Formats: sequence, C-alpha cells, structure tokens
Amino acid sequence: MPRANTLTARRTSRGVGTRAQGTAERILEGALELLNAPGGSAVTTNHIAAHLRMSPGNLYYHFRNREEIIRAIFPRIEAEGLAATAPPTGPELDAREFGERHLVGLRTLWRFRFFFRDLNQLLARDPTLARSFRAYEKRLHAQYRGLFERLISDGSMRSPEPAADLDRLVVTSIVVWTSWIAHLSAVRPRPDITRADVVEGALLSFLVVAPFLDGAFATATRAVIERHRAS
Repeated sequence: MPRANTLTARRTSRGVGTRAQGTAERILEGALELLNAPGGSAVTTNHIAAHLRMSPGNLYYHFRNREEIIRAIFPRIEAEGLAATAPPTGPELDAREFGERHLVGLRTLWRFRFFFRDLNQLLARDPTLARSFRAYEKRLHAQYRGLFERLISDGSMRSPEPAADLDRLVVTSIVVWTSWIAHLSAVRPRPDITRADVVEGALLSFLVVAPFLDGAFATATRAVIERHRAS
C-alpha cells in the first residue's frame, strides 16, 4: 500500500510539473506577442494576464514581475544569436551558408524585435539581464570573429589592415545588427516593424563586411539575403 501511494504521488507531482511548465510557456509566448506590438515597452504583467485571460495571481505564481519574464525569454535570443555565428561544421564556409547565417540572425530580430527596440531601457532597468547580455556579447564577438577568420582562411575574404581592424569590423557588424530596430523606432512616427525592415537590417549588417569579401562570394551572399525579401 505505501508503494502505491508513493507511485501515485510521483505521478501527481509529474503531472503538476508538466502543467506548470505549460502555463509558464504560455505566459512567455503571450508576453512576447504583446511586447513585440507597437507600444510594447509599456506592457505590464497585468496586461499579459488579461491578454491570456488568467488571473494576475496565477501569472505571479510563475513570474513575479515583467523583468523575470524578459529574463526567461533572453536565453532564447542568446541561443539563436549564437547559432547564427557558430563555427561551421563543413570543410568550407560557402556563400550560401554565410547568407543563410544572416537570415538566422534576421529571424532572431523579427521574433524578438521588442528586445532590440528597447534594449538600452531593458538593460538599465535590470542589472541581472545586463550582466547576462554582456556575457552573451563576448561570446557573440568571439564567434563572429571566428567566422571572419574562417572566411580569410578559405580565401573568401581579405584580412583587414592593420590586423586589429578585424575586431573593429566584428564590433561594427554587431552594432549595426543590434541597433537597427531601435533606429527604425526612433525615426518613424509609427514604429511598426515589418519583415522587410528586418531583411534590410540583415543587408546593412552584411554590407559592413562586403568590401572585404571576394567579389563573386559577396554577390552570391547578397543574393541569398535579397531572396528573403520577396519570400
């Protein structure tokens, strides 16, 4: 009899845990939808709860405040950004793969556009998130540099002179990529971000490095990015 009770308790615990995870995931997806919308910077936990038709208390059980929700979203942004700059597994980093990596970054911008639109504000509000972001930026820089070094090794890119400019090229590429959404929001009366805008941001980031690429390689890479504009 004690065994049966223990087994039932374990099953119940697993069931409760699964439901809790499902609710937390639903909260994150609902929050992402509202945060990405125009005016998302003003979204509160009460707005998210109302959007999901749940009580504020139920949401609070999973996330105590808006900052905790965004902290829970951030690892997804980090994972996608690092996937786009991960070391290549093949014998050569060709133009198709290099262009597609820009598109992976593009999809990250699109899916999490609130984060890049409100980046400075979010980091200023939450020191924990700011520390995580700085650590992510260091990893992103290292991987981005690794991609450029691979292109140089493959003969698809010339090395900048002086050599220290390679790191500056990496920084410029990252700055353009992360700042594009915020720039659009600042210069438009209605900061609605479209997929075409995100493709344009990917193209701008590519153009930072394009002058250092072999001509045929650059043309082929740009064609991969441009095709996404019409898709």
